[in-house]
Amino acid sequence: MINCLVHTVSEKSSPYNLQEKSLYKTWFFQNFSQMNLFTVAGETLSVIDPGKRNVYEGPDFKDAQVFINGKLHTGDVEIHINNNDWYTHRHHEDPAYNMVVLHVVVDNSSEQVVRTQANQTVPVFIMPSGSEPDHVSAKCSSWSGIDEMDCGTVLAKFADVRFQRKGLSIKKEIIHNSANHTFYRLILDGLGYSQNRESFKRLGDQIPLSKLYKILDQTDASDRITTLEAILLGIAGFISEPYAKYMRADTEYFQGIKQKWAQLSHHYDLPVMQLKWHFAGIRPANFPSRRLIALAQIIHKFYPGEPAQLWSNLVCTHTDSKSIINWVRDYFQQPAGMWKNHPLLMNTGGNVLLGSGRIMDMISNLFLPFSWAVASLQNNGEIMDNVISLSRKIPRGEIPSAIYRWKSGFNLADRFFSRNYLVQGAIELHHSFCDLELCKLCPLEDYADK
Repeated sequence: MINCLVHTVSEKSSPYNLQEKSLYKTWFFQNFSQMNLFTVAGETLSVIDPGKRNVYEGPDFKDAQVFINGKLHTGDVEIHINNNDWYTHRHHEDPAYNMVVLHVVVDNSSEQVVRTQANQTVPVFIMPSGSEPDHVSAKCSSWSGIDEMDCGTVLAKFADVRFQRKGLSIKKEIIHNSANHTFYRLILDGLGYSQNRESFKRLGDQIPLSKLYKILDQTDASDRITTLEAILLGIAGFISEPYAKYMRADTEYFQGIKQKWAQLSHHYDLPVMQLKWHFAGIRPANFPSRRLIALAQIIHKFYPGEPAQLWSNLVCTHTDSKSIINWVRDYFQQPAGMWKNHPLLMNTGGNVLLGSGRIMDMISNLFLPFSWAVASLQNNGEIMDNVISLSRKIPRGEIPSAIYRWKSGFNLADRFFSRNYLVQGAIELHHSFCDLELCKLCPLEDYADK
């Protein structure tokens, strides 16, 4: 087919709402006068783009754009209650804060000059008086419930929007990269979750499947899994500091992997990439180190076949979701050989490579949209329709905590989210309305019990 963590902050009282989360909202929506803004050093300031909220380690907002004294600065923004919190939180020792272009505060009584680990001075901006975020009570907070059938109809529409958006995004990537490499990157995306997906995809671009297969062609069959582990862990930086601490680095097996990596990296000219791996707020079973070892097993199962081609053949010849799910379970869930007591893993638990919830999410969000994208490129409406039909039969995957609270608030029964496309629809609606506080425009308003 183809070849043809949440931060909790407690501060002293002040005329402002001193919860930093409220300040994040104030900054993001720019709920203060934009006239005559200056840094504490007297430099003129204009905010072009407040940036994207960063929920991981590092500055509070990424990719912001600000004019300071008429010069455009693009970088990060860090927000604190007090200016000296920069030093209290030891950001001056952390290279992750070297790209901060503005320090936003509400209290500059310390009048300290802010410097990064690279010894660069960071401009300080005091949030103007009256910078409280607008507190508008959400309409849904007054709803006592909602009709399940009508709710399902609305969420199904948003599920279709989400599915097509993902399919179109994958379609563009196929045109740019090829179907085989795109599917490989989708596998890595699924293993990385939201926290580590970018690092996983960068890893895949550095060591594409075609290169791994060439190395495996020259490797004895009994040594292929350990070779894959050495390459993936070595390039990702888990054989050296600072990430070796997440491995059982004192074992004979680790020393063997380390020695193998030294040989392979020299022979095939393989680099150690400077990747940022996140562990905060992640269960040990989802640590990227564990996912990389799982990836070694997954690649070994597919070798020497092309995952994209095998998946596409399956979708072309099957219309039942059970066959689709069983195929994914076989390749992505069932481990071979040592796994539960793998000598490189520490405190991870679990008898499978990936949990069932994650398997369902990968099918719904990655693999089926990939098939839709390929069929769209070939103008094959029959397969496109079959893929959409399959997407509505996949059992529910993981329900995000925000969606679970949303469901409970509307008194929806547990059985309501029996299929994953409704969960995906709820996520899309939540992003489109709840996250942006567009409650007045919510399409569920007409079906709510008030």
